[in-house]
Amino acid sequence: MSDGPRVVVLGGGPGGDVAALRAAQMGAQVTLVERAELGGTCLNWGCIPTKALLAASDLLRKIREAKEFGILVGEVGYDFAAMMSRKDDIVGKMRGGVQGACDRKGVVVVKGQGVVDGDAVVVDGTRHEFDHLIVATGTEPAGLPGIDMDHPAVLTSNDVLVMPEVPESMIILGAGVIGCEFASLFQPLGVQVTMVEMLDRILAGIDTRTAKQFQKTLQKDGAQIHLGRRLEEVVSYSDDGVTIRLDDGTELSAAKLLISIGRKPQTAGIGLEDAGIEVNERGHVVVDEFLRTANPKAWAVGDCIGGLQLAHLASAEGARAAENILGPHLIPMDRTVVPSCIYTHPEIATVGLNRDTAEEQGVTVKVGQARFAGSGKALGEGEADGFAQLIADADTDLLLGATIMGAHAVEMIHEVGVAISDGYTMRDLGEIIHAHPTISEMVMDAAQQGEGVAPYLS
Repeated sequence: MSDGPRVVVLGGGPGGDVAALRAAQMGAQVTLVERAELGGTCLNWGCIPTKALLAASDLLRKIREAKEFGILVGEVGYDFAAMMSRKDDIVGKMRGGVQGACDRKGVVVVKGQGVVDGDAVVVDGTRHEFDHLIVATGTEPAGLPGIDMDHPAVLTSNDVLVMPEVPESMIILGAGVIGCEFASLFQPLGVQVTMVEMLDRILAGIDTRTAKQFQKTLQKDGAQIHLGRRLEEVVSYSDDGVTIRLDDGTELSAAKLLISIGRKPQTAGIGLEDAGIEVNERGHVVVDEFLRTANPKAWAVGDCIGGLQLAHLASAEGARAAENILGPHLIPMDRTVVPSCIYTHPEIATVGLNRDTAEEQGVTVKVGQARFAGSGKALGEGEADGFAQLIADADTDLLLGATIMGAHAVEMIHEVGVAISDGYTMRDLGEIIHAHPTISEMVMDAAQQGEGVAPYLS
């Protein structure tokens, strides 16, 4: 075992496990404390299981469109139990991979609820002393007061992932990323989806135009969407489902009510405040630009510190915290270029600024755009809905951001992220030769359109 500094990581999600593994790489004695399963929300209750189910749902959607490709398949159904079993198998393999990495790097994994007590994390009466603590306790689904969250008809995102069968109908309360992903999952399975959002738009984190276009897709697939509406009360619970009343008097009934209004940090009752770690009024651990807390021995990363709740950002923060603890000098956490992906159909991916956020910051921009309907590859795949949009500073031409909606958007966005990070202009990106035919060449086309030199678009 290493004789380096003792680092205890509280929480084994994508922030905590990367922090632990990076600290071990750098010579620390590392203990990773996790009360449930390694991988945290992302691996067990979020990113991985939902994407496995979305892949099955999207395949079902594609098979039903097979006739358009000249493929005759007859009537198609699905086995939800088998879908769930496949999801569980994938999660199990990934979880085993995390444990294997910990074993190889000498990270001691301790299962149980950890509580900070002085310079130690106590688990089931055993003290795990630290020279440095990294808090990575993540978040959990938020409930709503006045709702019986234990009733079988009421679901959180966690509950969805252990449902024994598909309901006939579902009300999704909240039309953010999680709500829209579940709508995309269940619509191909024949579920009548009704969405209720208190804002006057869906997907508040993306630009208005993209949100409106995606809303039309949901509605075309049969979703009913109530915007600018709040839940007034639950009228009744029954064995058949639930009936709710909105603030305008509208009553809605469904077999299931999915509460998808966001997540809350898991920071209460684990001794953080007593250890001199500041927690704000929303329950988030307060950190500085280097991820240090008010306790000089404690650092915090991931969803529990607030901001963007993204697994890949948590992992980057985990690595940075370990490097700041054990490295020769402190490096601030740079969140300028962080891709954000929504795994709906069609996919939506963003990085940097969009048109709305640029205007809010008073930046004058130029916009380049290419529609997937002009891509032979997208047409060949039957995925003509979508576009790639680039934002650049109108004065300097430097790339500031991108929004891509359509097939493979979550894979394509990284090219723009690298370009922004390396200081590319829109002209620079447009001059990079992209293979044809690919959907990725929509990025080149968008850049050339923004520069006024796109042969087919200008």
